[in-house]
Amino acid sequence: MKRTAEIILSVIGAVLNGLAAILVIFFTIAMKSQSIIDQMKSDASIREADFQTVLHTIQALGWGIAVVLIIGTVIGIVAAVQLRNNKRPKLSGILLIIDALLVFFFTVGFGVLPALLYLIAGILSLVRKPPVIVE
Repeated sequence: MKRTAEIILSVIGAVLNGLAAILVIFFTIAMKSQSIIDQMKSDASIREADFQTVLHTIQALGWGIAVVLIIGTVIGIVAAVQLRNNKRPKLSGILLIIDALLVFFFTVGFGVLPALLYLIAGILSLVRKPPVIVE
């Protein structure tokens, strides 16, 4: 049985996850730039201590979200490779559903679309049955 739909959805989800990870990493690194920090300070009407707390929180969350997105990308690629040769479609489906939940809940909105694609591919992998050959 061909698993083209599941493979395509998994690969698109992995690509979107990878792009989101790159975007989050870039944003997190940019938050360490002194010129950006100075510009944010001039625009903000909050105290210095509060600003530093917010800045450190954003930086910590950025790295955490990037790690979750990278893990999601790897799991999506592994599931797509397993589906490619129609090896263990049930395991791939379970991996994709777990990946969808992981990306959806731990990325604070950055991984909604990849999570949806992973969820659809996972459900398709679990629901589709190979045709029964009657002799």
